[in-house]
Amino acid sequence: MDFLKFTVDQPSVLRSFLKEKLGLSGRAVKRIIDRGWVYVDKERIFKANFSLSWGNVVEVIFGKPNLSYDILFEDDYILAVSKPPFLQTNGSPDSLEALLNKKGKRVRAIHRLDSETTGAVLFAKEEGIFEKFKELFRKRQIVKVYKVIAEGNIERDSFSVSSPVYGRDALSIFKVLKRNKIASLLEARILTGRKHQIRVHLSQIGHPVVGEKLYRRGKIKEELVRKVPRAMIHCEELSFEHPFTKEYVRILAELPDDFRWALSILF
Repeated sequence: MDFLKFTVDQPSVLRSFLKEKLGLSGRAVKRIIDRGWVYVDKERIFKANFSLSWGNVVEVIFGKPNLSYDILFEDDYILAVSKPPFLQTNGSPDSLEALLNKKGKRVRAIHRLDSETTGAVLFAKEEGIFEKFKELFRKRQIVKVYKVIAEGNIERDSFSVSSPVYGRDALSIFKVLKRNKIASLLEARILTGRKHQIRVHLSQIGHPVVGEKLYRRGKIKEELVRKVPRAMIHCEELSFEHPFTKEYVRILAELPDDFRWALSILF
């Protein structure tokens, strides 16, 4: 990924300005804007028709995401895959689930990770297996461990957040692994599985996830933070007692390259 910077020398519209500067089609520029990869004067902009004035500084994250994935674990019942960023878990023709099925795996996603979140995802090979593992998730019998990079220096070594997420009870437990004035590297364990739980909880305490787009508004003063192309959340571990084999299974997903790169520039 490249981080490009331009200064506006005459009034323009964002889409037209980037078409000229990047040499891309309007559709390609719109995708970049929709991904949250464009800043004007340090503020993320999602409107393709945003009006630019003389002197505005436009910054763009420019590049193609790596959509490769790895098989982490497989037996007669389940498949565990390390999901890359910018790929839906399921629900679309180009989702990870769809890609696996096209390759003959015949699986169904048991749980989801957000499009930008990377890491371990479980897939079931039959409907009965799917239901059994969904029960494990409902009973909170699957341990989920995440690595997260949050904005700012979180001074507490460990803390929990128990505020509701979209009206439902939610509990997240965090441990600070590394910190500086720009960012904090966290280990997160979520004891409830609410949508966007980690993202919401960290935004609520004033330390949004680096790369956060939905729950983060206003200027982002640190250029190094603006360079990060996605929300830095990675599902590093899933562990559980296998309901069919009765063995204890611990599935680990290595940090992807873009997460390691973010760590290298922020710390």
